[in-house]
Order: sequence, then C-alpha cells, then structure tokens
Amino acid sequence: MKRLACFATLLGLLVLLLLPAAALATPTTSFDTSLGQVFAHGYPQAVDRHLSAMPGTNAQLGFSLAGTSADTARALYLAQQMRDIGLRNVRLEAVPVDVFSFKSASVRVGGRTLIASTFAGVTPTSANGLTAAIVYVHDGMAADYDTLTAAGVSVKGKLVLVDADLNAFWANYASAEATSRGAIGVIMTYGPDSYPYYSFAPDALGTFDGCWQLSYDPLVYIARQDGDWLKARLNADGTGPVATMKLIEKVRMATRGGTGYNVFGDLPGTVKDGTFVLLAAHHDAYFHSGTDDTSCVANNLAIAKAMVQSNYRPNYTVRFMFDTGEEFGYTNAYYDWCIGAWYAITHRHPGWAGKIRLFLNSDYFANKAPLALSTSADLAPLADRVIADSAGLLPFGSSVSAAQGTWTDGWTFQAAGVPTIAFGASAANADDGTYHTQYMLPRQVDWPYVAKIAKVMFRLADATQRGLLPYNVESRAAELASQVVPADLTGAGANAPLVTRLQNDIGAFRTAAAAYQVRRGAIAAAHYAAVNRSLLRIEKTIDKSFTALDVWDQTIYPHQQVLSDVQSLNTAIADLQKATPDASDAQTALANVALTAVGLVLDHSKYVIELKHHDPSYSRVTWGGQGHLVHYLDVVPQYDAIAAGTWDATTIKQLTAMRDLDVRDLNSRLKAMDATLRAITPQIKTLR
Repeated sequence: MKRLACFATLLGLLVLLLLPAAALATPTTSFDTSLGQVFAHGYPQAVDRHLSAMPGTNAQLGFSLAGTSADTARALYLAQQMRDIGLRNVRLEAVPVDVFSFKSASVRVGGRTLIASTFAGVTPTSANGLTAAIVYVHDGMAADYDTLTAAGVSVKGKLVLVDADLNAFWANYASAEATSRGAIGVIMTYGPDSYPYYSFAPDALGTFDGCWQLSYDPLVYIARQDGDWLKARLNADGTGPVATMKLIEKVRMATRGGTGYNVFGDLPGTVKDGTFVLLAAHHDAYFHSGTDDTSCVANNLAIAKAMVQSNYRPNYTVRFMFDTGEEFGYTNAYYDWCIGAWYAITHRHPGWAGKIRLFLNSDYFANKAPLALSTSADLAPLADRVIADSAGLLPFGSSVSAAQGTWTDGWTFQAAGVPTIAFGASAANADDGTYHTQYMLPRQVDWPYVAKIAKVMFRLADATQRGLLPYNVESRAAELASQVVPADLTGAGANAPLVTRLQNDIGAFRTAAAAYQVRRGAIAAAHYAAVNRSLLRIEKTIDKSFTALDVWDQTIYPHQQVLSDVQSLNTAIADLQKATPDASDAQTALANVALTAVGLVLDHSKYVIELKHHDPSYSRVTWGGQGHLVHYLDVVPQYDAIAAGTWDATTIKQLTAMRDLDVRDLNSRLKAMDATLRAITPQIKTLR
C-alpha cells in the first residue's frame, strides 16, 4: 500500500469514528429479502446438487447410510458450509451406529444379471452369493407358503421371489417367514399390492430401513421390469430357474466401533440463559437423493445463510443440527430409524429438554405438494396462526396435525420433552412413487416453493424470540379431556375411584390452563423470563409424560393402547363365555390385541422375536422406549386354539389372566398420568 493511500485510509477511519453511532449502523436487510437473494444466487440448489453427486458406498446407486465413509464425508462438508456461513461452535458429535456399507446387489439368471438394491441392516451374503432354484411365494406370508406346501412345493434350500406388500408388512416379515420355512434368500420385487412404493418407473429400485434381525435370510430388491421378466420364466407351480443372488456389504456394528456423526452450529443469541431454538434435517441418504432429506439440509443452510447476511441477531441462540441415522441406525431392532436424533436428545444432551424453546424438524421437500406440519396440541394453535398469516406463501395448501408423526426426527425430541413442529412437503408417497428410489433427484425440488416454506419456518422460529413462549396448555388440556373417557375406563375394569380422581384432576388442569390463557396478555414484561422458564418445565413434563406409541407407531396417550387391548380381551372372553360361544367374534377381538395381526401371518418363533424387539426392556428398543410401550401380549396360541375348535376353560383362564395383567398396567398408567396433572396444575396457576 502506498503511503498516500494509507494516509487516506486512516483519515477515513478517523472520520468514521467521529460520526454519531446511528450513522455507523449498517442498514439491516430483512430476512425475507436476504433469503430471496440466497435462493436467487443458487446457494441451496448448489448444496443440493453437490450432496446428491457425492460418491456413495455403491458406485452406481449411491447410498450414504449412517457411519459409512460416504455419510461422514457429507457431515464434514456440512460442517465446512456452516463455518463458511459464519455459524459459531461448529462441531461433529459421534453417534454409535451399525454401519452397513452397501457395495452391490444382483440376481444372475442364466446369462442375465439383474441389478438390485437392498434394505438397510439386511444380512449380507458371501462374496460368492447364494445359488439355488427360485420359488415364487407371492406376498411371502405364512398362508402363501402353506398353499405351496399343500401343492407339494418346498422352498427349503431355495431362493424365494416375493412381491413387496410394504403397505401391509415390513420387509423383515417376508424374510422372517422365508427363514422359518428353510429358504436361503429373498428376492423382492414390485407386485400387485406394492403401490405407492417404487412405482415411478419400470426400472425403479427401492429401499427402506429393514427392522432386521441378522439371523434372517438376506434380501435384495429388483425392479418391476426385472421382476416381471423373472416371473415370466416360472413354471405353473411357481418354481423357476436357478439363480445366484448376491448382497455385498461391509458391516461394522456399533459394539465394534461403528460411528456416525451429527453436526451442529450456532447463531448466538444476545440472551445467555442456555435456551435456544433448534432447526434440524438429516444428512444420511438412500441412493443419490436430492430430496430425502438433502433438499431440507440445503434449505436449512439457506436459512442460516440468510440470517447471517441480514444481520439477524436473535435474542436466543438459533442452533442448526444435521443428524445421521434417520433412515437407519441399528440392526436387530424394530425402532431402527431416527437414531442420530434419539441419541442426541437422550444420551448426549438430555439436558436440552427444558432448554429448547422450539424444535423445527424438516424432512423431504419436493414437488408442488401441500405443506404438512405435525406437532402437539400445545403448539397446534401457533402453527395454525402462522400458517394463516402465511397463506400467500403456500400456494398448494397446508395442514396442521396435533399428533406428532414417528417417521421423522421430531417424535423422539417431543417424547423427550421438547416442543416440536415437523415439516414435510412431498407428494412422492401418494402420487409419483419416487420415494426411496433412485429417482429422488434434485430436479424434483421446486426451489421457489421451498424458499416460501423457509419463510414460514423463520416466522415460527422467530415467534419464540420475544415475549411469552407460545405454548397453549389450554389446547392440550382440551385434547387430554377428549382422550380420557371415564365410561370406557371403568367399563374395561379400571379402578373407579382412580378414574374419578383423574377426571377431576383433568378438570382442574383445564380450569388452570384456561385461566392462564385469559391472563397471559396482562403479564408484565418484567415477568416474562420467569414465566418462560416455568413454561419450559411444564412443556417438558407434559411431552415426556403424555407422548406415547401404539402398536402401529401412532402417537397416543399412555393409557390408550393398553385400554384397547383390555377391551379386546374382554370381548373375546365374553364371547367364549356365552351360552352359545361366538368363536368367530372372539377371534376377531383377539386379532386386535397388540401385535396379534402380525403373529397371524408369521411363523410363531419369528413373531416372538418381533415381540421382543417391541419390549420396553429390550436393549435395542431405542426411541420406542420413550413411548410408554405396553408389554405386548402373545395371544396367538389362544387364537389358534379357538380357530381349531380345541379351546376350553383353560383358554378362558389364560385370557383372563392376561386381561387382569393389562388392567393392572392400565391402572398404573392412569395413576402416573394423574400424578403428572397434580404436578403441573399448581405450576400453571403460578404463571403470572
């Protein structure tokens, strides 16, 4: 630098120092304007293209499952993007996972090799594969095998060809039944009941998490056109040609050091009270995905970039999380998805519950689809209000559900006690059939629409930055009251005085919550911090205590699944005790007990494994353990005895004993729910 230029620069700095403070302030570009610029300049689009083009463990198909070198490369890339944006405290956190590095899969018949995919966590074959004749077993359930056996066709030592009936059964059920029948491998393909999965194109390959048991047969998936070609070569009895099936994977279990990584970065807030807003999307991916969940990863980075560029300075830190293991994290487990998020909130940071002001999780933005939000009754009014105010940003409509879904990371955070809203915008499941296929491409993403969703997300995040936290406990109280029906409880055999006390305490909860909603507008600003601390504690208690799972992974209250089971058992017992027993109705009732519907289509020994994977005490129950799981009863032996006409008084006695066990559990749950209400109602009364 020349001396004259240096002097001019120093003089300019002196002038700036003498200017009034107001003149020094840089005009702040609004978030919406900055976001528009970020999208117009192509930043999220470039991130999405880069991630989807990164090498996977399969050279042709991609795949970046948790803990693989491909997934770790994505985590490192995202960490660098966060640093480049200007986020602080960027770091990677280890997550123990079962690492399945999928290399290749194929089925060779004669001189033709059919390229295949597989499901996550599935048992690999040897390098030489499995060679045997093929037998077509349709949906691959017990009845299908029984039909073949009756026709004199055995699958022992064979490869079985199965139609994917993924609307009704997990893929592991097909392999479990094949294993129990003596088959050595499963070739799955598109069948008459496969819609909507993998229907986009004749060559679409598919994948999913497997909910697998490593003792089950290996499984690969071939495209519809290849499945049709193979079926055309079958004999009339379903037997077919000899084939060699290969599934090549490198497996490293968590117990042997398998590790994936969650990535975090912060936009620091001015208030240092330890609370923060969290935005998340998962970075593990099937195929070379540009949608699930790559589009949401890119969108969240765009939000972070726009916040920094617009000089947005939050009162409370905004934290970004890109987690691993959402698609799959553990084999030998049923609840094998959402593992990175579950590990973060239950193992690494359990203290975040009660500190996170709002968790916004997004998963799968693609297509011109309505924006779907799932949350809790406490946050549904906020979501409704922001959606109503943002109608111009949502040209394809929207919906708000007051029941948190379990297919995204939002559920495990809510069950841990974190106020959560999950976002999705994709028609793939219902319409175009690209979900979890190689057609989840960047071109599916409508970026102008995603930019509008980002603005809605910002409005929700910003709603927690000032004033009182927008939790509506009155809405939660009303929902709870609607879900606890005293007549149903006492009719099922629950303790009547306990039911009465619970009903009264729900009434007190509703009264206190309604009174708070009336007076919250008059609470002095000086009290906001204290009231918000209490609200966070109350929300933590409510969400942890009342977020439960039913057998089909729906969000319910803790008493509802066991109540349903007791009611079904009562019906079955009453049917058998009639002067003229109604065996058919008793069977129908028992089929509705817990997981019995699964037990009726599987070999019983494999059904016992499925029950174990759902047991609250199972070592790999993962986030299912947050769901107040019922100990699922095995009534299949009694069902079979009734179906065979061999039931007797002993059968009734067995069902009665199981019913009584569930009634005790029901009473225990009602007592725990009542204790929660008695703890939080006085706290709500002090919110002023």
